[in-house]
Order: sequence, then structure tokens, then C-alpha cells
Amino acid sequence: MKGPEIDYILRHSGAAFYAGQPDLYATLKAASPAIHTIELRLLTDGPAADGTVPFDEVFRQTTNGSVALPDVPAERVAVILYTSGSTARPKGVTHSHESLTRMAECMREMHLDDEQVVLIMSSMAHLVGLGMLFLSSMLNGATTVITRQMEFAANLEAFEKRGCTFTVALPVMFDGLARAQAAAPRKVESGRYFYCGGDSVSAALQESFAQAMGPALEVYGSTEIAPVTWNRPGTPFHCSIGLPRAQMSLRLVGRDGREVSQGTVGEISVRGPHLMTGYWRDPEATASAVADGWFRTGDLAWQGESGEYYFAGRLKEVIIRGGSNISPQEVEAALYDHPAVMEAGVIGCPDALWGETVVAYVALRPGLSVTESELIGHARERVADYKTPERIFFLDHLPKGPSGKILRRALREAALAPTA
Repeated sequence: MKGPEIDYILRHSGAAFYAGQPDLYATLKAASPAIHTIELRLLTDGPAADGTVPFDEVFRQTTNGSVALPDVPAERVAVILYTSGSTARPKGVTHSHESLTRMAECMREMHLDDEQVVLIMSSMAHLVGLGMLFLSSMLNGATTVITRQMEFAANLEAFEKRGCTFTVALPVMFDGLARAQAAAPRKVESGRYFYCGGDSVSAALQESFAQAMGPALEVYGSTEIAPVTWNRPGTPFHCSIGLPRAQMSLRLVGRDGREVSQGTVGEISVRGPHLMTGYWRDPEATASAVADGWFRTGDLAWQGESGEYYFAGRLKEVIIRGGSNISPQEVEAALYDHPAVMEAGVIGCPDALWGETVVAYVALRPGLSVTESELIGHARERVADYKTPERIFFLDHLPKGPSGKILRRALREAALAPTA
């Protein structure tokens, strides 16, 4: 994140102190007025400057003897996680000590227990890294191996050295691991549970990851509540986000709020003990998202014959062409099926005749090539004509958020921006 983004979070959260790396702090202090109002600023390395305190001071100021810790009510807010969605400013998702404890219970059902060695390569500024992996590992007695995200060769080295068995990460990270393993194989036979979620997981990615590392199991959740559904080892539903846990309630609803029939796409509405307590300092947004304990996620899915669920995109990203709804994920999956495609993002662009037309942005794998017409033809063989992209633009890399998700909103804003 950049200075202005962090400045907003510091002010909105009412942060009392700051801890960070000197190189990041140097950039932040020039772009964030709020950082200078925080009295206690800890830096992890190097000499203190500009009123900051070395992080080592925390260890030198410990009290001799026993320390009596205060009782903390289970319902008290434990963390505020800022998430970017459809709003202009990120919302602060609040979780209590209770909801995080219940999350760890969910993760135990996903086999995160004291027998696992967990590779954490997801950012701990997000719920996957912090809640689903780090905190849940501590509560469930697992061993944790913490690495930097997007450094795939180093991730694999740590995986091999520590005999890791368990991880949860984004599709972009699974793709990076698979490519790094294919380029310089490591011993990864210890791996037992590879959960992938946070965005659509294409069939092509599942195949390449299975060849390089092992079967990828899809998991679905959000910052507000995770995990929600996941595929069970041994009996996965192909390209499905799986089944919810028994203690949760999940339903798919239409725009009128009524449940849709099986096989029909609807918005995921969920209720469970590990749901957030609300949005920090935003009661209106909280009331809009949660009613009678049900959280409307803004994500779309449909239910299969065996009760499993299939992700179908996000409500505000659905493309409506000539009255027909089109899931961007479905079109992206068709593009990902081409060996030259590394990244794909599909959006709807305004059209006087159809209302919207399908437009794709693609980044190619190094050393591989494909033309726009070839890729359109490739997609047309896999999806209906009305879902096929009418234009494909090639970029070196697609815009991504801090968590690594492709930002369709940024692609849409760039497509609609006036040209000089």
C-alpha cells in the first residue's frame, strides 16, 4: 500500500502505535500526515530516528517475575482488517476474540491440527495469513513456517527444508509455486493439504498444480467470514468451492432476497459463529451487509446435485449483454485454458446496442505468443458466442490488489477513461 492509503487507515482506525520496517517507514512518513501524530513508532531494524523507537526496546522493557494479564471479554474486538471492495475507501472488518477462536475450530475441520507444518506465504495483513493460518495454527497446536509472499523459489525451499504439509493461498500464488517447482524441482512429498481460494481457480491451474505439487482443494470465504465452504480431501468436486461446515447456514438468494432453486445462480448469504462483528465505525455498511445474522457476501454461486457449490463471480462484476448474465470467471477460465495465457481479466464495457460487451485483458507467459483472433477463437470453442470476448487487449501484467487478486475494477476504470 502507498502512503495515502495507509494514512486513511491510520486515521480511520484511530491507531495508537505503529510498527514497521525502516524502508517502508521512510516512504510512509513523506506521504502520510497521520503517521506523525502517532506517539509510539517502532522500527524493526537499524538505529532509531525521527522520534521512532527500535523494536528491540520492547524486549528490554519486560518486567521481572510474573505478569498478571487482564481478562479479555470474548466479544471484544481483536483485529480490524481493511478490505478493498466495491467502495471507494476500504472498510475495516472487525473480528472479536470469539470469532477468531471459532475460525480456528473451522480450520481444525480442514485438518489444521497439531500434526501439521503450515507454510504461511499469504500476507498476514489479510485474514488468510493472519486468521486462517497463523492464529489458527497457534490455537490448534500446529507448527508454522513464515515466508515472504510472491518469492516462490524461497517458499519452495522453506517447504522442503521444514517438511511442510499444509497451506492456503491465492490462485496467483499457486500458479507461481507450480511454475517455480517445474523450473527447479524441490522435494515436496510432505505436502498433504493445498487449499486455494480468494478468486476463481481455473481447471488449467488445478491441472498444472497437481502435476507439480499435488491436488489443489478449493476453499471459499471472505474477510468477513472464512472459511465458508471447502472441498474435502479424497472426495473433491472438480472446480467446485465445496461444501459448508455443519455448524453453518448457507443459502443462495436472488435480488428479491428469496432463495433460488438448485442449479440457479444466486448471491451467497451465510450465517455462522465466526462471522465478523461488523465494519469499524460504519454502522450503515454493517446494517446493509448483515440482517438477522445473515451476511450477504456479494458473491454468486450455484448449487450442484450433491449439495456442493460452484463459484459464479461477484454480483457487481456480472456482465449483462443483451439481457443475458455472463460470469467473468467463466470466460476467464476459457482463456486460462490456453497454454500461452498467464493472467486474464474479463470486464463488461458499455455498448449502445447490447448494453454491455465482453472485453478481456490478458498477460502472456514469457516466451509464448498468441494473437487476439486466435485467442478469441479459442474462447469461442469453450463458451457460448454471446460470452466470447469481442476484444482482447494484451498487457505485460494485470493490475492486482495487495492480496494478489486481479482488479477488474481497475481494468474497467482504465477502459472507460477518456483518451487524449
